[in-house]
Amino acid sequence: MAYTVSRILATGIYFIRDWVFCSESIAILVAALFFLNILRLLRSLLVTFCQWKYKNTEVPRLGSPDSTVYKDILFGRRDSRDNDGKGIIRTYCHEARTYDMAAFSIQGRRKTMEDRFNSITHDYEHNLSVYAVFDGHGGEFAAEYIEDQLFRSLRKEFTQGNFYTDPDMVQQVLTSVIRTVDAQLVCLSRDRLDLSGSTSIIVFQLENVLTVANIGDSRAVMCTVEGKMVPLSTDHKPSDPKEQQRIVEAGGFVTFNGVWRVAGVLATSRAFGDYPLKQRKFVTVEPEFSIYDLREFKPHFVILATDGLWDVFSNEEAVQFISERLDEPHFGAKSLALQAYYRGSLDNITVMVINFKKKRALQKKYNRQKANGASQKLTDNKNS
Repeated sequence: MAYTVSRILATGIYFIRDWVFCSESIAILVAALFFLNILRLLRSLLVTFCQWKYKNTEVPRLGSPDSTVYKDILFGRRDSRDNDGKGIIRTYCHEARTYDMAAFSIQGRRKTMEDRFNSITHDYEHNLSVYAVFDGHGGEFAAEYIEDQLFRSLRKEFTQGNFYTDPDMVQQVLTSVIRTVDAQLVCLSRDRLDLSGSTSIIVFQLENVLTVANIGDSRAVMCTVEGKMVPLSTDHKPSDPKEQQRIVEAGGFVTFNGVWRVAGVLATSRAFGDYPLKQRKFVTVEPEFSIYDLREFKPHFVILATDGLWDVFSNEEAVQFISERLDEPHFGAKSLALQAYYRGSLDNITVMVINFKKKRALQKKYNRQKANGASQKLTDNKNS
């Protein structure tokens, strides 16, 4: 028996030596890596070409006759298997709009749509609102789950009134909710053997304080009333020295494979999900917070977007673009996403624009009406 086992082991060793580590196998591996890098180079050249070709192209304003060119991007072909003959139009975009926010999300050149967004409509009674954009990777499950569960948890916190009584609790509650939802996602992903994950950028306004929670490489930028661009978040990339140090101290490594990646896999160092990397603590869900006093910065608008936009737009270009189109039905969000597609973005693209100028005007109107109502009620009580 021992002789048979030793013979099997010896045969296996000889096979590995003669076939796996032979010069021919190594040559095939090198050729495959070379071919992969050629494909990455061609992708970069395509993006560069599209940026050059469409950089100065004037995008038709939505609603104009020329804007019908968007039709082919937004809709798929009709499904010929439909029995009633009408066909099914498969949409590849999502959009939403309120009185102070507009969002537009397009699948673009990806095979699947992994971006999500959500918001909690501005509460004028407490001067509070929440906006968020999620950029999934490795599948749709993580972004879909986080978008739903995170906002369920936040609404539950609102009903308990934690934010209203103690504004300093915002960071603590947000961190607690993010950790809890991520832990639930990791457990579900492990059971499902789902490797997906998602970055997130969350903007939380409470009275005159704007709290930005960033997890990953989605981004938020502000345009002040003076027209100044203010970056509200910093991308979490494996190439960042602080992020790289954290990864190495956890026993991981960062390699360059077209872009810098955690363990040669993930191009962002913080994310929801990604349970194999999360278990080894190579990737973390800890949010990075930035706090802004709205009385000091006085924002005109804020842009939240996934990296599908920032791959082809700089912060300054995006702010300038929206500044010229804030009067559009979607506050320019739709036009900006489509322009990013024309410039050659190869990722899903989601853009959300928060119109703070309109929000401030509506908040002042609400406060005046509330004050007038209180005064009228006081007068009625005195007369009675």
